[in-house]
Amino acid sequence: MHDTGYGEREVYNPRRREFLFRILFALSFLAVVQLHHFNIDLGGEIDFTSLYILIGAYFIYALVLLLFHATFSLNGPLGWAVACVDVFSLCAAIFFCGGVESYLFLSFGILPLIGGIFGDYKGALYTGLLCLIGFTGIVIFDAQQSATYNYAQGIALRYAFIIGATVLGVFIIDLVLKDRNRLKIFYEISQSSSKSPALYNVLKEITQRMAEILKAEVALVFLHNEEAETLEAQQPSLGLDFISTSRLRLDAAAPGVLSNCFRNVKPVLVSRRLSREVEVLPFAPDYNVFDLIACPLVARGKSIGLIVLANKLNRWGFNRRDLTLTELLAPHISVFLDNALLYRGSEEKVAQLTSLIRVVDAINTVSNLNQLYNLALDVIRGLFAVEKALINIIDSKTGLMETVRSFGYSEEYTDRHLTQPFESVNECFVLSHDRTFLSMDVTKDARCPNMLVDPETTSVLCVPIRSGKKIYGIMHMASRYQNAFDEEDATLANAICEQIGMAVESAQLFEEVSRLAITDELTGLYNIRHLKRVLGEEVKRSVRYNRPLSFFMLDIDWFKIYNDQHGHPRGDEILRILSGLLQQNTRDVDTVFRYGGEEFSVIIPEVSKDEAYAMAERIRRVIQEYVFPYEEDQPGGNLTVSIGVANLPDDADEGDELVENADRALYRAKHSGRNRACMFNPSEDGRGAQPRRPTSN
Repeated sequence: MHDTGYGEREVYNPRRREFLFRILFALSFLAVVQLHHFNIDLGGEIDFTSLYILIGAYFIYALVLLLFHATFSLNGPLGWAVACVDVFSLCAAIFFCGGVESYLFLSFGILPLIGGIFGDYKGALYTGLLCLIGFTGIVIFDAQQSATYNYAQGIALRYAFIIGATVLGVFIIDLVLKDRNRLKIFYEISQSSSKSPALYNVLKEITQRMAEILKAEVALVFLHNEEAETLEAQQPSLGLDFISTSRLRLDAAAPGVLSNCFRNVKPVLVSRRLSREVEVLPFAPDYNVFDLIACPLVARGKSIGLIVLANKLNRWGFNRRDLTLTELLAPHISVFLDNALLYRGSEEKVAQLTSLIRVVDAINTVSNLNQLYNLALDVIRGLFAVEKALINIIDSKTGLMETVRSFGYSEEYTDRHLTQPFESVNECFVLSHDRTFLSMDVTKDARCPNMLVDPETTSVLCVPIRSGKKIYGIMHMASRYQNAFDEEDATLANAICEQIGMAVESAQLFEEVSRLAITDELTGLYNIRHLKRVLGEEVKRSVRYNRPLSFFMLDIDWFKIYNDQHGHPRGDEILRILSGLLQQNTRDVDTVFRYGGEEFSVIIPEVSKDEAYAMAERIRRVIQEYVFPYEEDQPGGNLTVSIGVANLPDDADEGDELVENADRALYRAKHSGRNRACMFNPSEDGRGAQPRRPTSN
């Protein structure tokens, strides 16, 4: 492992984290096993003696890995061997806890996700395969099952669970971590650029990092020489010596793979097969490459060059995924290169550019849009001779711009012009012409009549906030003095606004991911994860102010029959319709959740148990009377629901108990004939009186 200047911390800390993870996982497993002593059935008989010996041996194994990691050099195949030991240790533990019949096999569900974290989707698949092999061993050696146990069904369900957990783990890893390399490169290049903005250092970092992640043998950057209309290879490059790189020069106007890529601003992949038929200038005929990726670099609305990655002997070659990754990274690389070019061409602006690069790092660490807008205006206030400034962001639904942040404007002007979306994209000079608006005196400039709204404004600099080709809004700066801004200010403002644009894009993506994490994709309702958070807050509020809190659990009757007869797509349509009915028939202060499957729940603040029951009955009747598609095939001729109602403080003291008691009331509603609402009753719904849940919903 290479030295990073942090001594042994880089080597030791990951090993220590792995050790702590193993210990905590083993202790958690033991803690679950102890539930057996509290008369909680975990399935099967537990051999505590053998289990304790196994866990003790596993602790010793974890300690040995921690202390002698450098000696064993647990990389490559040995790393996979360690994964085998981890998985099969869990398999042995499950075997001692009842084997096939034990519910502790659910521990397998987290393993593919862990494997994916350490080894991407391949690690998840590898870990899932190990789980299948390990469970097969449990099946082979497990001879403790009773004659009444449905052995075939139990094995089938467990195999299906392991396979499903593996598929889910692969999906999560691919969804969440597929851009990890992109973010890593972006972070490393940004860190390097912040330390040294010199063009040489930025080029070195870009070529090395891009070659490393794409496993390219050649990596170099071509920059556009506007005077000569040529594309010139820059030093340093990777895979070519100084003399070879200096000879690589290309006419930007001439036909060819790279020149067309530059002029058309479109990335290109020359596959291994195609490279035999096409000469790629300027490499041919002196430098033979087997395959190649070229991606245009665009900054401040114009093409500044190309990044080129090529292979001479690499056996695998590039693919579409590599091209997509390069295309995603190109806007970030473009900004870093553009910043370096600005630094090189304007030595008197060194202090400003250094501040810009530091701002870039700060902006790209902000994931909250409100913080981002505040930071952006602070940057503008510090770098420019500006008295007033605002940020307008385009509302994607209405196409109107909305002022999200401003300073320097009077309260009257803000109330009149900035409080509501006020201007369409077509009416804005910057957005309609896709270029910067710089005016030394707007009273003599007829290009944008909107600038004359504020009589105290004379000089204006208005810049698009963009990420790549997508524009998110504008940054507007104003001064009452003439000639307050110049072309260099416009250049710097464009660079900053491109960074703000990328940060807005990242922040919006972050907010969208956060929203998706708490909502159900099918119905758009909040999911069970968000339920726990909201319920905890409502319980605290209920206790603090001594106000009632009611809770519904709602389940569709005979939903399995509907799905079996009409298919899951129509079943999904029923779930969407029902979610809409629930939202329409609850108050604004109530929160509706999809609890899972065909179950829904509703949090109802400041409503007594009797009032909640009446509300549940009304909702039940609304659903019963609603004409659902194909409901005539349901038992009774229409589609109905059962509802369980519980209340705090009447039925529970905390959130989990409230949910559990509403669920018990729901079970009684299902058990006593369905299509009804039941309030929780301790005498009927207590643990000893809990009816069996019907086998079909």
